[in-house]
Amino acid sequence: MDLAQTLAAKRKIIEDALDQCLGALPTEAPFQATFIDSLRHAIQVGGKRVRPILTLLVADACGATEANEADAIHAAMAIELLHSYTLVHDDLPSMDNDTERRGAPSVWAKYGEGVAILAGDYLQGLAFEQIAQCQTAAQLLPKFTRASMDVVHGQIADIGAATVDASTWTPALLGYVFLNKTAMLIATACVMGAIVAKASPEVQEAMFTYGTNIGLAFQYIDDLLDAQQSQQGNELSAIAVYDGEQEAVQTSAEYCTQQALKALNCLPEAKTEALRAFATSLLHRLQ
Repeated sequence: MDLAQTLAAKRKIIEDALDQCLGALPTEAPFQATFIDSLRHAIQVGGKRVRPILTLLVADACGATEANEADAIHAAMAIELLHSYTLVHDDLPSMDNDTERRGAPSVWAKYGEGVAILAGDYLQGLAFEQIAQCQTAAQLLPKFTRASMDVVHGQIADIGAATVDASTWTPALLGYVFLNKTAMLIATACVMGAIVAKASPEVQEAMFTYGTNIGLAFQYIDDLLDAQQSQQGNELSAIAVYDGEQEAVQTSAEYCTQQALKALNCLPEAKTEALRAFATSLLHRLQ
């Protein structure tokens, strides 16, 4: 299996669906054209589409059929739209005050704070609209709603950490932020793939565990890469909490990756080849 080819194929499915969604947005009402442009900018500038791709990969691994395809795409779009909303709001001056995102101006820097706040709000609404179109909406909604709130809890803790001395930061605080701000969206992306494929509760739980550990590993690895590039700054990070011990952070990333792989044992190995390859590919970023 060629992982890059598989990811590219799934990404095209997502990109095409997002383009169709954006093309249906209203532009004729007063002052809407610039606002719609801001939404396009938020969604279409960069982004690897990791979360929605995982939704589709898990759905495939869990035996999704053509009858489940529409639900899988709607669920995948929902998680990407929700993720995009969090990035738009994270960049605001009142949050991270970032003027760039993925090599381009952040939404607020290009369109203004007011538009950026409303763009984030609208993207969240679009995300829930995608869930509402799923035949499995009743099963998806509780998971998706919880993820949308958990990411806020993670951001609150991250903001709070910046108000106290770094010497008070603990592994427990770091874990809480990593879990809620990063891992929960990835875990939810995975469990939604299992839900739309009508997998058993045991498999759904295993896919949630897989996604949680992928999310944690993803964040540990990001912190390591930031440290190697001298971009760490004064933000809460694994490097700061572990007193610069990069080996300890890498060990945590490797442990989470192994836990993710272990969670896949509930399904035939042939069906999880892409998910296994994706998990191990994260560690290859450190090489």
